[in-house]
Amino acid sequence: MNMKKLILLLLCALFAGTAPAQLRKSDKIKPQWLTRKLPESRSPSYFFLNAEGMGASLEAARQMALVNLSTRLEHERGIVVESTVGGGSVQHREGNAQTYSSHREFAMTAHESGKRIDMKCRVVDEYWEERDGLYTCHVLYTVADRNLEQAGSYDDRISLTTSYGARGLARSIIPGWGQIYKGSVAKGTAILCGEAACAVGVVVCENQRASYHKKMKEQPRHAQTYNSKADNWESGRNICIGAAAALYVYNLIDAVAAKGARRVTVRRVRQSLSLQPVMSTSCTGMSLAWRF
Repeated sequence: MNMKKLILLLLCALFAGTAPAQLRKSDKIKPQWLTRKLPESRSPSYFFLNAEGMGASLEAARQMALVNLSTRLEHERGIVVESTVGGGSVQHREGNAQTYSSHREFAMTAHESGKRIDMKCRVVDEYWEERDGLYTCHVLYTVADRNLEQAGSYDDRISLTTSYGARGLARSIIPGWGQIYKGSVAKGTAILCGEAACAVGVVVCENQRASYHKKMKEQPRHAQTYNSKADNWESGRNICIGAAAALYVYNLIDAVAAKGARRVTVRRVRQSLSLQPVMSTSCTGMSLAWRF
């Protein structure tokens, strides 16, 4: 083995040893509640709170997130958490594949100002990353804010969605902004830079075409040569215009159709009036119920 091959092998081994560990993620795009502000509740009976946990497994990271949730409650709300009791898990989809609700439930026993309170909590969403066997898990919770039997987030309809509809379309009037708003920063930046490059190409090609067209008039003996060059620059200008138009149409379609960062939608349960028959040993009649 000669010296060149030996050096090459040593360099390959060095770069292989220093290659960055592969990062695994639960989603390609971080959810909106993690990169921006938390969702706002429609009902005063609960609030949103997120917490982060790390561990050698995903379940261990989730447990640490729950511990950190308790710590945040103690520091920010003055609530001393004594214990948590796990509950069921529910997931259902409504409307289309891009909109769904998913949560795990648990109860939390705590003391606030010497008074015992039992809070209902929900895991609304989570996002995790794994590198070198170490998991980092971010969890979005809802926590009941009052010690009432029905306190919690069930007064509102909380769903997860990757659809943005008109929100993305309205912002895509400026190329790439709709994609950036939906969390696809790289794609949005590429579209914006592509449109800018096409615009520069149009200006440069048009200036060159006009310059050769002017020379064609000033120097008739070279008119054929200048005319040919002017035609070439005109073709380049038209290609840039066509590319810019095609990219802009793609920008509009993508802003509406492509999935974005997962976001939380909160809707107040509508008021309803129901009339039901009631039969018992003592009376028979109708029951009027008003849900508000």
